[in-house]
Amino acid sequence: MNKQMSFTISGDALILHRLPPDYPGRQEIRDYLRRGQARITNLETTLTKGDCCPSTFSGGTWLTAEKEVLEDLEDFGFNLYSIANNHMLDFSYGGLASTLAAMRERNLLFSGAGENLAQASRPAIAELPSGRVGFLAITSTFDDSARAGIQGPYLPGRPGINPMRHKEIYRISPEHMKALREIADAADVNVKNKRRYKTGYKLPAENGIFEFKDLLFQESDREGKVTQANARDLERTCRSIQNMKYSVDYVAVMLHSHEMKSDNMEDIDDFIIECAHAFADAGADLVIGGGTHQLKGIELYKGVPIFYSLGNFIYQNEFARILPPEFMDKYKLPYDTDPMEALAVRRSYAKNGGQQSKENYLSVLPYLEYEDGRVTKIELLPISLGYQYTNGFKAIPYPADQEDGDRIYDVLRRLSAPFGTRLRQTEHGIIEIQLTEVER
Repeated sequence: MNKQMSFTISGDALILHRLPPDYPGRQEIRDYLRRGQARITNLETTLTKGDCCPSTFSGGTWLTAEKEVLEDLEDFGFNLYSIANNHMLDFSYGGLASTLAAMRERNLLFSGAGENLAQASRPAIAELPSGRVGFLAITSTFDDSARAGIQGPYLPGRPGINPMRHKEIYRISPEHMKALREIADAADVNVKNKRRYKTGYKLPAENGIFEFKDLLFQESDREGKVTQANARDLERTCRSIQNMKYSVDYVAVMLHSHEMKSDNMEDIDDFIIECAHAFADAGADLVIGGGTHQLKGIELYKGVPIFYSLGNFIYQNEFARILPPEFMDKYKLPYDTDPMEALAVRRSYAKNGGQQSKENYLSVLPYLEYEDGRVTKIELLPISLGYQYTNGFKAIPYPADQEDGDRIYDVLRRLSAPFGTRLRQTEHGIIEIQLTEVER
């Protein structure tokens, strides 16, 4: 049977207030997104009335919005939503429950968080004109208390996000290892670990690994950080992809991650590539990354498109209307400081523009066509989130002008080149990914 499908995708929708109803460019963005049958975004906020207690941690800023913001995302045409991200427990279990209720009230299809791990890791299934699409969302960036738990025979599962844990190992030279062990002994860094080993409350580290409190070090001739996906999380995710393939025509997976290989935001961490390849090998037809708020490279792995990060679609991070005392403590502010003033104080500490860096305001909207399980077309619409606008319509998507479009094209071409991905720019500013016959 000839199975066709089309997708449009956005980066992170960090939306905290309603969008202007008819701002210039909104209709063009809407029309482009609605070209796809499956239309995917990441909802990166909780949905509450401001009546849920905050967690002691946040995804960076405590984020919440009125549930009516969903109307704007629906207006753009999105019909599959990820809620797996580092903000979903910003307002504890109450905030998560309120978000889940708001999504279900509007009958929206979502994946990535739930009342227990079974619910959080359940894929969304969309019945579309050309077939069925399975969508699975997962995040690698979270406080451990935000991780959904398994429903046991005697205890209920823990509400939370669908997690992709990972291990970080720091490889250092024998000379550095000798110095590190001396520092640990001199400063009693591992007193707690040693006690826990003796009492059986902690298992010893693997052979060749030295624990410096919570950090793992290994001797090596080649120094640097390496990361590995958690085997259990990776295996259960791949199994879910394989199971979906029995009943759907296409599978898309979205992995939200803030981890970086180095202090260069463009670098992709080892375990992210490991996961993306494993998802494709398990049967995913499309892998989507996000989290770091700026573009990263595009790979065609065995013909499967992998977007390692699409940056932002809406980026209202500086419009938080509620901030808890923990935020004020961090910046040594009185508890009753106005949120806008508190965010301005945070901006004053930024050394490189921080949240206002232009890279956070440039992105693309991919449109993909598939036939018989193979991608046959990939187009990217460059967008700008109003970085230079002064009319109050900032942090929302506009079609990029020529200057921003050229900049986006140059960045993506440079970042995708190491994967062997070839891009071209049309006279209308659309970016096309050139597919070989093997990929087709």
